[in-house]
Amino acid sequence: MKYSNPESEYLILLLRSAMLQKSLPSLPKGIDLDRLVELSKKQQVYSIIASLPCDEIFSGSQLTEIKNYAGNELLRLLSMKNELEQLKGELEHQGIKYMLLKGSVIRDYYPQQKMRQMSDIDILYDESKRDALLKIMRSRGFRLTTSCENSDDFFKEPFYTFEFHRELFFKEAEFCPHFDLWSNARQDDSNPCMYHIDDTENFVYTVCHMYKHYATHGCGVRFLCDIFALQNSNCTVDMEKAFSRFDEIGINAFAADAISLANAVFNDGQITDNQQKMLDFLLSSGVYGNNVVDYSKLLSQYGNSKIKYLFRRIFPEIKKMKAYYRQLEKRPYLLPIYYIIRLFEKIKYNSKSAKAELKEIRKTHR
Repeated sequence: MKYSNPESEYLILLLRSAMLQKSLPSLPKGIDLDRLVELSKKQQVYSIIASLPCDEIFSGSQLTEIKNYAGNELLRLLSMKNELEQLKGELEHQGIKYMLLKGSVIRDYYPQQKMRQMSDIDILYDESKRDALLKIMRSRGFRLTTSCENSDDFFKEPFYTFEFHRELFFKEAEFCPHFDLWSNARQDDSNPCMYHIDDTENFVYTVCHMYKHYATHGCGVRFLCDIFALQNSNCTVDMEKAFSRFDEIGINAFAADAISLANAVFNDGQITDNQQKMLDFLLSSGVYGNNVVDYSKLLSQYGNSKIKYLFRRIFPEIKKMKAYYRQLEKRPYLLPIYYIIRLFEKIKYNSKSAKAELKEIRKTHR
């Protein structure tokens, strides 16, 4: 494997040591430790690095930052788990069936749960019980921050974030593989409303989730850690069945490269040219890519008119408004009122991002 800089190479070596629970690799001469810290943050693998004996690598402000981060992240993890346990009881009381997804499942297959960073808890739920779910979340002090095509997102201070999914992917997106997780899930022995995602389906979903980000804004090396953790633990993945699903979905080649690359990275194996390109791309991206918006391209969809673009941003099409505000499905005549509600919500909660977008639009020469 080749690396564009020593910090990227050493980051991979540290991840390998942590995932395999092996001794630290020797510190290369001339490595920029500040750059290494920033890279681990960008890739959101800070928790994996913090699980290592960091005092043998870092010192001074770098070591203090990592220790403080590790302590804060542990506190956050315990608080989120406590909130989740209380929420489970309420979901069961209301008869809402649910299933944990993504990081809250995958972290169980890491050597230590705290190694797997996650900004929120993702849950698949029975959308026929949406009204009951909204009442539960409101009673627990959460506000509904986003209601889009496939999920309802909730937030409560200081850091509690839950995403309740109706579907795994946007139905109208270019990449939208079908998953019927409920039919293969295992019902919990003690909680009849809780279901556990099938190991093979979880593995397929993880690779599909990686592909979705890789094909749009990009993604980082944490996905390789997830793939490796799922394959090298007590997780029972049927690889033949998984590749049959990848073939059905149409990402067989991508899946083969991603899985082979994950195993090569953590076992110091050989990789192909395509896999080298993938690794370069992952290391140059953040955990979910760089998210750089091409406003010139966006404006071209509106005849290069900034006024038309801004008008549509303030007043989205009714299809998008129905996705954000589900009440409009039954009462479309309330659309003008919800435009006003949306505007006040954006001013209250997203004023900084709105100002940044306006600034970029002004700078765009069209």
